[in-house]
Amino acid sequence: MANPPTSTTPAAALARHLEWLEFALAAARDEESRRQGRLERASDKNRDKRTVRLAEVSAEVRELAALVQGIKELQARAADSGAAAKAATQAAARVPARGSPAASPKARPSDVSRRPRPKRSAPPATTESPPSTTRRRRRRGAGAGPDEPSI
Repeated sequence: MANPPTSTTPAAALARHLEWLEFALAAARDEESRRQGRLERASDKNRDKRTVRLAEVSAEVRELAALVQGIKELQARAADSGAAAKAATQAAARVPARGSPAASPKARPSDVSRRPRPKRSAPPATTESPPSTTRRRRRRGAGAGPDEPSI
C-alpha cells in the first residue's frame, strides 16, 4: 500500500528539486557529448539537423547550469544573511537597555527637552446608520435562486 502524501518544508522541497536539477544537468551534459560525437561522424546529408539538435542541447545545458548555480548562490547568500542577522541580534542583546542602571547617563535623552505629544481627537461620528437587518434580509430573499432559501 502506498504511503499517504506528507507535507514537506520549503527547504526540503528546494533540496529535492535542486538534486533533480543536478541530475538533469548531468544527463543533459551526457546528451551533449553524445550529440557532439554524432556530429563529428555525420554525413553531409544530416549534418545540419545534428548541428541544430546539438545547439538545442547545449542551450539546455547552459540554462540548467545557470539555474543550479543561481539557486546555490541564493542559498549561500541566505545563509550568510541569516548568520549576520543572528550576530546582530546577539550584539543587540549585549547592549544595556536605555532605562537600565547599566546604561551610561550620556546615552539617555534628557527628560527636560521632551515636548508633550498633542492629544489626538476621535474621528467625527457619522450620522448615517447602516441599513437594518430586515432590509438586508428582504433584498437577499427577493432574488433567491433555487439553491438559496428565502428568509
